Amino acid sequence: MPFPKNRRPGSKPGASTPSNPARKSKKRVVRKPVHKNAVKGTGSSIENTGRETQYLDQLMKSETPVTVVLRNGESVSGMVRYYDRDIFSLGPLDGSPKIFLRKESIRYLFEMEQE
Repeated sequence: MPFPKNRRPGSKPGASTPSNPARKSKKRVVRKPVHKNAVKGTGSSIENTGRETQYLDQLMKSETPVTVVLRNGESVSGMVRYYDRDIFSLGPLDGSPKIFLRKESIRYLFEMEQE
């Protein structure tokens, strides 16, 4: 015997089921799979490795003279006095005032032979 459309199976005949306004339909949450070995931002960029900071810190503490070659071909010699993420300061060997160099304007730098 089929059930009437207005009655649920197992309910008493003639009893209506009250609608519950507090009960809301659940939304299905779709979750992305989590990879245990995946780490965000793993690249070998300068900011992530920290090698540049270690190297400049070593040059500053040991007062090693360096030569900096700029992108325009000009070279400046001195000792590293200060550094941060975007710039570093070079104290020239001849005693002239400090020079602040933007890291983006540098082609490369190398350590000079100590006398």
